[in-house]
Amino acid sequence: MAPQRHLLLVLLVVAAGVDAARFPSRFLMRTNHRQIVPGNGDQSSGSGVLNSTGSSVTSASSQASSAGSVLSSSSGTNSYYADQSTVQQSTGSSVTEHHMTSPATDAYTTRQSSASPTPEFTVTVTASTQTTSTRRMTSDETTSGEYSYGDSGSGTGGSSGGTGGGDNGATGGSGTGNGGVGGNANGNGNANGNNDGHSNAGSTGSGTISGSGGQSQRPNILIFIADDLGRSDLSYTEGNIWTPTPNIDKLAWDGIILNRYYTNPICTPSRAAFITGKYTFHNGMQTAAISQGEPWGVPLEFKFQPQYFKDLGYQTYHIGKWHLGEFTRQYYPNARGFDYSYGFTGGATNWWNYTEGWITPVPLSGREVRENGKRILANDTNNAYYPDLINHKAEQIIRNQDPSKPFYMYFATPIVHTASNGFGEAQATVPRFQLRPSVLSFSEQFPDRKRQLALVQALDDTFMRITEAVVNKGIANNTIVVFFADNGAPIPETGIFVRGSNYGVNWPLRQGKGTLFEGGTRVNSFIWSPLLKKRGRITNQLFHTTDWLPTLYEAAGGNLNDLAAAKLDGFSQWKSLQSGLNYGPRRELVTNIDQITNQYSMIYEDQYGGLYKLLGGNVFNNSFIGWFPPPGTNAANTDEAPNWKTWTPISINCNFPEGQEVSPCVPWKADCLFDLTNDPCETNNIAQSYPAMLRLLQSKIKAYNATSYPAAITGYDPASRPELWEGWWVPWRDPQPFDEGVTTNPLIPVESY
Repeated sequence: MAPQRHLLLVLLVVAAGVDAARFPSRFLMRTNHRQIVPGNGDQSSGSGVLNSTGSSVTSASSQASSAGSVLSSSSGTNSYYADQSTVQQSTGSSVTEHHMTSPATDAYTTRQSSASPTPEFTVTVTASTQTTSTRRMTSDETTSGEYSYGDSGSGTGGSSGGTGGGDNGATGGSGTGNGGVGGNANGNGNANGNNDGHSNAGSTGSGTISGSGGQSQRPNILIFIADDLGRSDLSYTEGNIWTPTPNIDKLAWDGIILNRYYTNPICTPSRAAFITGKYTFHNGMQTAAISQGEPWGVPLEFKFQPQYFKDLGYQTYHIGKWHLGEFTRQYYPNARGFDYSYGFTGGATNWWNYTEGWITPVPLSGREVRENGKRILANDTNNAYYPDLINHKAEQIIRNQDPSKPFYMYFATPIVHTASNGFGEAQATVPRFQLRPSVLSFSEQFPDRKRQLALVQALDDTFMRITEAVVNKGIANNTIVVFFADNGAPIPETGIFVRGSNYGVNWPLRQGKGTLFEGGTRVNSFIWSPLLKKRGRITNQLFHTTDWLPTLYEAAGGNLNDLAAAKLDGFSQWKSLQSGLNYGPRRELVTNIDQITNQYSMIYEDQYGGLYKLLGGNVFNNSFIGWFPPPGTNAANTDEAPNWKTWTPISINCNFPEGQEVSPCVPWKADCLFDLTNDPCETNNIAQSYPAMLRLLQSKIKAYNATSYPAAITGYDPASRPELWEGWWVPWRDPQPFDEGVTTNPLIPVESY
């Protein structure tokens, strides 16, 4: 039966060999309040962890206490409960019940149905004799080698094959094997069975066998980045009453929702942290997003994520937005690890004519759409709606992908970026999204917000199309899908917002894009894959965008020791995600330290599991630093929304009146301290009550700042002006700034209008 879009998750689960998909009947957040006893001492005066010139860090007012020593608390922590009977997890009839409890004791029970038990994972090998050997993984392999592929093992001669793969590519036993990357082969004579990846059992045969065909044993990796998405603008979170996102929701609920996922507050720094695995103050990208005409980017000394995956044999693709440097071709995607690139190199493009504007010293606009670094001429795009253009390109790549070769796709949609042509004009989407019932029913009083709701519909449609392409290719059972937003949504009261452009909602979190408050840095994210043995759950473990590089590298079978020389700031969270625990290896994270703008913030977890946040320095023009509630009403989501009798969205309990400050935080005057466990909405500044914790975090920020890499930002170069380059933005400082352009097969998106 042809796949149907509204049944995407069912198709994904069937592709993975799962009999059925069952979803949680309810997901509720319950908070057991942890009492915090005030400590003694005086608050450090002033907001001065970074000094005014940014050249150094002032010392903390006193010696930092040992971690957590100033606080006493009860053991209560945030808990999630899944009241459903079962969540189908694996092949066959093995069913896992998830009882989501506290971070330290996330409990799981497994039962077998009355049908014959089926192993969660088996390896089936067919060789020249057409016999089949199916073997369940041993406990040792399950814990240490099941997803670690290493170097190929090999064996020679004999009547039955041994096993290979594992962490270090153990040598296979004698006999024929299933060589190469999952292919089957025939031959005569002696045999070499090369086992690359999961352990394979060889069978009788002869000849020198080099497998071909079949499916790649390393998992495919699909990275999906949403642009400027508000935390409350997906229906699996607070946004359910505003706009339905059923396709995103389905994979989120069937995967692992990362409820404490943090990133940088603006675009270029966020993407730089993700792609290098390093904090932005360790890669020079801590200060700002790159504006058109500015000759800077992520320094070339830093290795990018696709380069690591190419080392593992991956084919790598960049589709969509870049925004990591473009003034020479050395900074283009193809020079930084991508085999193929299609999209735009800047930060915001017009979706109708592919021009990119930016408010530099003078307003400028130039065409910007490229394939492998070369200009794509106008007659090859058919004036298609830009998001559709890149959607079709991604679908085309997945459809034509050789299944014996793993791929890494970095899909960076420009949706739902506000004022995407750079000059503040409204960026609208196509009528098919504007006419959705959930959008039409929204109040006409708020046209900017209404446009954003249509863009959220376009985002959900984009996600459906890309993941559906994976399903139709038949590779969903060996694919990892990662979804996250680059930063929080801009809100109207901040300087980053231009009137007349659409905007998002981060409510009830404080503030939004461009600030280090939670609304700018705590964003939506989840991971989905049948390779995750315990999914269909929410985790509260601290997760930072730098963690993806080592996490996915380990998931792909890479040896983490190979990353040691890079001195990454990210932690591999793959084992904790696999184990089903609600905590991981990370105990603190820095959302940013920038000496130029004088902004800094970090989050620290004490020995009781309490989360504390230090925030200091400037916030835009040091004026509005409050909350922005969702405007308007929307009462017609029922036809498109998920079944709310089955799913209750994740809702943040502020524990204080929403949007009302209990104790003021004015970070440019004095550092603020928040207890995020009991005050996730940052309403109560406890800096005066807990001076020892304040000093501890100030000392940590000081130590981090001492390791800072110089900011790479430089000013506008008038030699970049598009009028000098036939109306194009080009790599103007490259030896070959202007290319002849490329003629591609014209793309004719079938659903553009």
